[in-house]
Amino acid sequence: MIASVAGFFIIYFFTQHGGIGISPDSIAYTSTARNLVAGNGLVSYGGYPLADFPAFYPLFLSLVMFITRLDVIVCAPVLNGLMFSVAIFLSGVIMERFIRRSRWYKIIMLIAITTSPALIEIYSMLWSETLFVILSLSFFFSLHRYYRNYSLRSLLVPAVMAAIAFDTRYAGITFVATGEVLLFLDKQLKWKEKIKHLVLFGVVGCSLVAINLVHNAVATGLLTGKRQKGITPLSDNIAYSGSVLSDWTSLWGSSHYFFVVVGLLILVLFVWLFLKNLKKKQDYHSYENIIIAFFIVYVSFIILSSTISRYEQINNRLLSAAFLPFLWGVTHKVPAWIRALRRRRHKWGVGIIFMAISVGICANYYAVNADNYSFMQESGIPGYTEDSWRQSPTIRFVQRNRVYFDPDSMVYSNHSQAIYFYTNYAVDAVPERAYKGDVKMFADESPIVLIWFYSDPNPEILSLKDIKRMKKLKVLHSFDDGTIFLCLNKDTASTGPPKLNVSFTHFK
Repeated sequence: MIASVAGFFIIYFFTQHGGIGISPDSIAYTSTARNLVAGNGLVSYGGYPLADFPAFYPLFLSLVMFITRLDVIVCAPVLNGLMFSVAIFLSGVIMERFIRRSRWYKIIMLIAITTSPALIEIYSMLWSETLFVILSLSFFFSLHRYYRNYSLRSLLVPAVMAAIAFDTRYAGITFVATGEVLLFLDKQLKWKEKIKHLVLFGVVGCSLVAINLVHNAVATGLLTGKRQKGITPLSDNIAYSGSVLSDWTSLWGSSHYFFVVVGLLILVLFVWLFLKNLKKKQDYHSYENIIIAFFIVYVSFIILSSTISRYEQINNRLLSAAFLPFLWGVTHKVPAWIRALRRRRHKWGVGIIFMAISVGICANYYAVNADNYSFMQESGIPGYTEDSWRQSPTIRFVQRNRVYFDPDSMVYSNHSQAIYFYTNYAVDAVPERAYKGDVKMFADESPIVLIWFYSDPNPEILSLKDIKRMKKLKVLHSFDDGTIFLCLNKDTASTGPPKLNVSFTHFK
């Protein structure tokens, strides 16, 4: 409870300067939640059906808005602080139920969890990972409870947790896969019962996302939105994972090969631990083994899916659900090792070594948090609530001149999410190069008002140089951080400055 309260105040203080951290994904979640509360359905800020992300997290946010009668941006710092507290408290309860329990081990782990930059980063942002981590802990609880009697009724609870997680993030498929692997390899289940349990768990675990995918297909013609093929080699994705794992353990390294070795060694270590647990009933049905299995499945999925499909480089956010399993997986045997030593001085020696490593890691956590907190108190959390965005001259101009643009033109921006966040008006996003149809539509459209920001460039979308090659640009207003252009097709005859008397299209 003490650690939980501390966790709440950490998030509360980190978000004091400018509020919760907001990224483009956060805008999709927020706008969809607002539209759900307003009765507009499962659509994001542009009026487009939400397909890139599953539906449950926006549904969760809309429920919070309905109960509190507050906008999600307003209540998010308290909401995320409470969720971080819940994650810490559940972590403490799980460690109480480890086979090899230890009070001093639990205290050290709670300090590491509460002060971990990995989790503080997640809970400082309006991201679905905040809920996903709690769902993973609830999944561990319910699956362990199922082992008590192996009833179909008790299996429904972890299956429902898996279903909710799957519909919170598409990576939640790892919950279903983990459950299926553990059921399939469970020697206590006879094959006839095993098949029933495997089918039930799989059907229930995939039920919500199946409904979601049908909705996406009907609304957009795509199951999970637009996806590109992966361009990052498998070895690079292993290295990126190894880099994140190294940060979690405060290991220092900079070479590609070092991170590849770290990533592979940790995966091999967890596979070895899981195989050892197969031999003993008590170990196989333990919290520790469920957690180890989840880590293997989750990290392997992130590495492989990043190789097959193209999305952001593997980072702390993508792997955050594996942080607690990783922390427990590499340390849970330490209390047993110390107890197994016969000589007192050996026990003290190993204990002191573990304590020294823990102090070193927590000291590094403190240094990272201190730097982050200093920056956030001065400038806010990186994202759209950061001072550079809040004080943006371009944003201020757009806020004060909402009837500036020609009514017959389209309005585009390379940060359409920022426009929505600060004005509640929806504009189109500058298309990504990979989507030729969207690029052609943009090229054919004329006239276009383009709000271009110079901060946080996105290399995936058309650059200003690309746009200049296909269109004639006229500067309407120029600021230190951006420019507002009128874009015309090059074959369009210009008879003088265009008449500017237009407004944004508003979408509630």
